[in-house]
Amino acid sequence: MSGTPTNEELRLSATHVLLSAGERLDQAFVEIDDDVEHHLRRVLRLRTGEPVSVTDGAGRWRMCAVAGGDRVTLEATSEVVVSPDRSHFTIASAIPKADRVDWLVQKATELGADRVLLLHSERSSIRWKQERAAKQLVRLQRISDEALRQSRRVWRCVVEGPVDALAVLADAAVAEPGGTAIRGDEAMIAIGPEGGWAPSELEVTDRRVALGSNILRTETAAVAATTLRMTLNH
Repeated sequence: MSGTPTNEELRLSATHVLLSAGERLDQAFVEIDDDVEHHLRRVLRLRTGEPVSVTDGAGRWRMCAVAGGDRVTLEATSEVVVSPDRSHFTIASAIPKADRVDWLVQKATELGADRVLLLHSERSSIRWKQERAAKQLVRLQRISDEALRQSRRVWRCVVEGPVDALAVLADAAVAEPGGTAIRGDEAMIAIGPEGGWAPSELEVTDRRVALGSNILRTETAAVAATTLRMTLNH
């Protein structure tokens, strides 16, 4: 087994695997579930010896190699890397129309958000009832996890909500024309619906941030805010 792997090895791995709950990263042969094994064997058609990076989604990862056999197994080839903790960031957003929420979740994950929190605001045109919300969250988490694998992230982005905007706006920097510049230390930035925030919602926050002079769609504003915050934080 080699020593500590580099970020370059992580970027150049043949694929990136997110372990399921209960699967251990610190074993000589890292266990993967049947769906992941099928994807590696039947879809990606990985060959013996190809490098695969594996993460637990909590900042820990290591390099493995595809081992031979009828079933794909992953043999550890490096030590476990523990990434240093950092300030976590939530992008809170009203739910955009149609499949735009898929794009929002995917891009926010790729850019480095730690949580996507969906909101119901006073002027929201899209509201999910409890049963629909439960199904949508499962689907959106799957989209986020796929974006984690594509972007070689080692911290999982969690998709949650919807919650009432008034329950979180007091703890957020709220995107609103005329606000101040994003500093890069925001724990949460909140994006309103296309109809804008209601006066009662703006009253509960003492921090407003601007995203430029143009009017942006909800999902565009969410991605712009995430980009600015993550760029300024590094």
